[in-house]
Amino acid sequence: MTEKPPANDISRITNGFFEAAICRNCGAPLEDKFCHACGQKKAERLGSSHLREEAWEKIRWFEADMVKSAFRVVLKPGAVAREYVLGQRKSHTHPLKLLLAAIVVLLLLIAQVDYLGTDDARLSKAVELVQSWSKWSFSLGILAVLIASNIVFWSRQGFNFIEHLVLATYTHFVIIVASIVNISPLLFDSNVQLVKSHRFYTGYYMPWIEAVIVFFAFGQFFAIDWRQQWWWPAIGAGLFYLTKEGLFYLYARAVIRIVLAQLS
Repeated sequence: MTEKPPANDISRITNGFFEAAICRNCGAPLEDKFCHACGQKKAERLGSSHLREEAWEKIRWFEADMVKSAFRVVLKPGAVAREYVLGQRKSHTHPLKLLLAAIVVLLLLIAQVDYLGTDDARLSKAVELVQSWSKWSFSLGILAVLIASNIVFWSRQGFNFIEHLVLATYTHFVIIVASIVNISPLLFDSNVQLVKSHRFYTGYYMPWIEAVIVFFAFGQFFAIDWRQQWWWPAIGAGLFYLTKEGLFYLYARAVIRIVLAQLS
């Protein structure tokens, strides 16, 4: 077994230290550009340009992979979830990583346009408390997708709970992306009245958009024959809508009780 080279085995570092045919990670002899023992690339002496290029390369590829994966999930959330569950893990970004990235963007956008704000100074303290709880209400959507898929499709093709959760996570990512797109125009003009009007009309069309996303995601994931079995994802989308409305109702009641308790 090859021992790692001591970190303090030289009195003065020189370029020759890195030119030697030795892996500076594990100490194994180097025969080519990569170490056959640990796989590390031949180390080079760090400089400002080298560090900058390496950091940019990692960030560039990370962003490119994320963007490509996100775009594919937006187009086919159910198909990507099915491929991921069936073993294509390296081809797709982890669903939780995508979801967390979308949540961060949505929260920043909500804060930027003051989407939950109000112009009523008399209710400022109560509104602040409600805002602090309401920011996370959108997370109920993933639970609604999970409940709907398990109830309607539990026995179909033998998928287990965690595999249904993968579907719910990818699907909810697309729902959050739709919310981001919906709120984004307010970046150009976010006066209080316009934001209030936007919130009002959003309540009419966004539930339908979310239901359509769930409908196609269910159909893709469970490989539905659209001509003969389209009603199964339709039932799933309908159950998603009812479940989400019920969860929002319970969540709102809980928030009201918490806020009243803190104001008393």
